[in-house]
Amino acid sequence: MITEKRVENILNDVLLGTDRFLVSLSIGKGNLINVFVDSDTNITIGECAKISRFIESELDREVEDFELRVSSPGLDHPFKLLRQYKKYIGREIIIIAGDDKKHSGKLISVTENDLELEEKKGKKGKEKMIEKYLFNDIKEGKPVISFKK
Repeated sequence: MITEKRVENILNDVLLGTDRFLVSLSIGKGNLINVFVDSDTNITIGECAKISRFIESELDREVEDFELRVSSPGLDHPFKLLRQYKKYIGREIIIIAGDDKKHSGKLISVTENDLELEEKKGKKGKEKMIEKYLFNDIKEGKPVISFKK
């Protein structure tokens, strides 16, 4: 039987010593294995393919058939790990706080317990304020997609 623990151990072997890390792993009906990996810098399709080939080489289809999907969590996927927030320091993100309000701004800093956002306030957003949010109070966070430079 293919278990999440077994696939996670395989992933630990291939990710060891790199800046890539496991974001989420699930095994569904029919042994559909979904793996989301990210990196502290950037992750390419080629790197996802390499990870996929490594996992496949460690599992035996003759014993148990499976379908494997390895990808990065796209820009539309919420952050799941503190490490993902760190990648976006200096860039725009949006969070939904415990009060269900959306807050967006430039991510200034990330610690083990909280993050700081530089938010635009006041008329026409000309005033900037740094707000601190505890991770325990953040329901969702993700990058702001912008095509401006």
